[in-house]
Amino acid sequence: MKHSYDHATRQLPTRTTAFETKGRVTMFKKLVQHLLILVIAVSTATCSDNDSRERMTTSDTSTPTVLQTGGDLCPLGDAVEVDGVRRLALIVGVGEYRDDDIPDLLGPPNDAKHIYDLLTDNNSYRFPKQNVCLLLNERADKAGFKEAFELGLVGRARENDLAVIYFAGHGSQARDLNQDEPDNRDETLMLHDASSSDSSQDLIDDELHLMLSKLDSKTHNITLILDSCNSGSAQRNVDAGTYTARFFNRVLTAEETSAVEPGDSSGDAGAEMTSNELPGLIAVTAARDGTAALEINGRGIFTDALVGALSAGSNEPLTWAQLARMVPLAVSSESNQIPSFQGDLERHVFGIARGLRPVAWEVVKVGDKLTLGGPPLPGYTKGSELRIYAGNAKDTDLRDPGKAKATVIIEQTTGLTASARVTSAATGSSAPEPGDTAILARPGDQYTRIKVRLRPPGEASGIPDERAASIRASIESHPEASMLTQLTQGPGDFELSLGGQGRILLRGPENTVRVSYKKDSDIARNLWQHARQRALLHLKGEGGGDFTDNHSLQVQLIPTEKQDVCADGNWVQAPPNEEQIIPLCHNFHIQVTLRKETNLGMLDHNTPAGVQVGGVVLSSNGSTLGFPVDGRTVHIAPGETAKFDLQSETFRGIPPLDVQDRIIVFGTRESNPVQWHRLTETAETRSRGIESQNALFRALHNYLQPGSRGIEQPVVTDDSSVESDTWTLTSLTMRVEANSRFLKATSGRPTNKREYTINNFDIRPYLPDDSSTALYKVLRQADRLTRRSAGRDGYPYTQHDWSLPTDDTNLEKGIDCSRAIWFAFTRAGVPYNSDGRYLSTAMMTGEDSKMSEEFQRCDNSDGYRIGDILVYRDEEREKPDGHVVMVIDPAKRIAWGSHGWDGNEGDRGVEYQLIKIKQDWQRWDRKTMLKKACWRHRQFSAQAGTTRGLPGIDALSTACSPEKQCGLIP
Repeated sequence: MKHSYDHATRQLPTRTTAFETKGRVTMFKKLVQHLLILVIAVSTATCSDNDSRERMTTSDTSTPTVLQTGGDLCPLGDAVEVDGVRRLALIVGVGEYRDDDIPDLLGPPNDAKHIYDLLTDNNSYRFPKQNVCLLLNERADKAGFKEAFELGLVGRARENDLAVIYFAGHGSQARDLNQDEPDNRDETLMLHDASSSDSSQDLIDDELHLMLSKLDSKTHNITLILDSCNSGSAQRNVDAGTYTARFFNRVLTAEETSAVEPGDSSGDAGAEMTSNELPGLIAVTAARDGTAALEINGRGIFTDALVGALSAGSNEPLTWAQLARMVPLAVSSESNQIPSFQGDLERHVFGIARGLRPVAWEVVKVGDKLTLGGPPLPGYTKGSELRIYAGNAKDTDLRDPGKAKATVIIEQTTGLTASARVTSAATGSSAPEPGDTAILARPGDQYTRIKVRLRPPGEASGIPDERAASIRASIESHPEASMLTQLTQGPGDFELSLGGQGRILLRGPENTVRVSYKKDSDIARNLWQHARQRALLHLKGEGGGDFTDNHSLQVQLIPTEKQDVCADGNWVQAPPNEEQIIPLCHNFHIQVTLRKETNLGMLDHNTPAGVQVGGVVLSSNGSTLGFPVDGRTVHIAPGETAKFDLQSETFRGIPPLDVQDRIIVFGTRESNPVQWHRLTETAETRSRGIESQNALFRALHNYLQPGSRGIEQPVVTDDSSVESDTWTLTSLTMRVEANSRFLKATSGRPTNKREYTINNFDIRPYLPDDSSTALYKVLRQADRLTRRSAGRDGYPYTQHDWSLPTDDTNLEKGIDCSRAIWFAFTRAGVPYNSDGRYLSTAMMTGEDSKMSEEFQRCDNSDGYRIGDILVYRDEEREKPDGHVVMVIDPAKRIAWGSHGWDGNEGDRGVEYQLIKIKQDWQRWDRKTMLKKACWRHRQFSAQAGTTRGLPGIDALSTACSPEKQCGLIP
């Protein structure tokens, strides 16, 4: 932007979108992506719209049987009908494992109980308890799970019945023996009796596919929800102990057995076969590729967000598409994992074709303080703000602040009961009484604070004691950062460490550098901004019958008509309210449309049918910007569109890359205008003129002001001071991406069988900030060689003895893949072996290889890293040959070497390549070209441990500056 907010786009490991109906997903690539067999094709279930409760009838009154391993919480007798439909569920939480080598988890049993309470709640989803089997810990072994699945789901389901399967626990992988997996790995669920060394007791996805297929023959309405993951990401906070990842990394041997024998055609066999067999289904998983399913404080972050969204209720039927927008927002305030929703997301959640009553607490006792009680729900903590409604209030009234009797603040709570103080009451309203409903308006104080780890001086890149003390002092002297930031040398949400040039770096939960501070004095304000973002991400609108969050306001990011010369890649426009990929350095505006079918003005309000809109941009580096920036009032009527397109409202996609940023757009009735842009200000600035602001603004001000809700205040009864009007919000994610849209080949030739060349690839996002590190030097040398080779004549792909007098004359003769690797290291001045000797691929394999002089083996590592050398050999040919590449991006499967393939005859030179045939790097361009070795340079490992050798942001700091030639490296 010109006054341009150059921090308006960051993101998470690039992976399509957080809410996707097609394409690659995560966790159980097969369960989820290939099986597609999930969930929620519940549109055929019928619900009664004539009454707010479904009619329940029992098909048989015989005594139910109980699963031997399930206990009283797993009845498996005759099912109970709800309006002619059987709602069945199998809920599993495994936190304790029989094998001592498998780390236990605190969260899964808690999560499973929360899902059980939610589904069986009499006011909302109303799954009869007779139909729901809850298996926890030792009762959730493989045999027990299969028995409960067979008796509780398959044995009781009929056509159009609804079956829900929920699992929380470790996920893992097993070797694929029936050759239906492109990566030679089956994804698995680890039940209580899983083994740390043998995958045969895991529930393999092929096996689950057979079970689901059998259930699908009875009913297509299947819901599968997985709070686990099939890959372990490098999460800094996992290492530091803040979070626990729900993944167990098992090293598998070829001799391991599988539940499905080789050649058995009953495996899941990939997306094509499965989608034909089990059409129209949905999968919901906690995290997709590149992010891990995490838990914290004994609760799964994903399940907590899911329960919170499902508990909130809605004034119209809730769809999975809406849920797919709500859940990632709540998750993003706690971690970088990206939930995945797959299938026909326009179906109604659990087949309920009407608005949903919120799951809430009740008033238990009245007095000087109110006693509240209810099920464990996210956000109901000390300092939470709740509204009290009459016990017989309509469902839509429970989301309308104007219909509340009073507002209260929780002062003490056990998680199931609480003591609360009344802070405001509407004039003429009756006093709260037992049986009244208590609805969460805004969460407690813990959601506005962040924990920041100061890396101790004894650790690599640790901050010296004297400097750490100075940073602590500056934070303690900041009026808001001091109350919103907890500094620790133990686990933390964020981490401060020492980087290159002596700068302090801030890393997020995903271990990405968020900020490189020019001055230590900038740290306090920036941490305050991160805490402010966390508080804003927890906001939910109160739309009553007027609005629905993430639905009433349709938001898009629109590219400006004119782009700067530094703009990289092509803009692909995302639909409204879906994640927008921002190509590096592209400028864009925010556009908002109010849906035509809004109920605004159709109920008991007499104000004009329009809304006033504004919002905030939340950048992952902590920067926040409110809009409209000039404070003007922007009104739109149903069906109308507003674009925020002032010069100062032009945003630009700049680093950090592949990390999610959010834009939140708010809307409220024209009669109740709010200066939304002021939510980014400090409490001191925002409080100026607070007396002239309306009740909603004052309430949000108090929510964002540290500690304000813990102060005794007189009860407010003046209607002008009581928050009473409806409002809404829509949250949109965005990511900045360099090398935009390169993952599709431009050639008309087929590319699904081999790797192909990536033209004009930008290496800068992968460079460490410290140019003296070995990885920086090698990547720069490799990039120079690539760009020299990319000339019109190029360098031929030729093997020769490199005997000509200069590098240039040898390059003109040609270069092959192994020589290119040797060239990059030796010409960068990084030792390749003791005498700098060239090694062929045959010489790179074997325990006695000279590679071991400067490199260490990485064959059995948790994952490949930038700079790893992968050696492939084809020993089945009459004349064995080989290939070698350097890993550039492990997640996107981008490598460097000579040569790639782009469909052109006579392909030449040293190139960046995208591997297509195998997602796990186990073979290269043909089935017999198998990986034989992985080598990791010792200097890369040592310098990565100090953070100096990890990718940074300095190389792209001037990427969007035409005056500095767009930051191009000479």
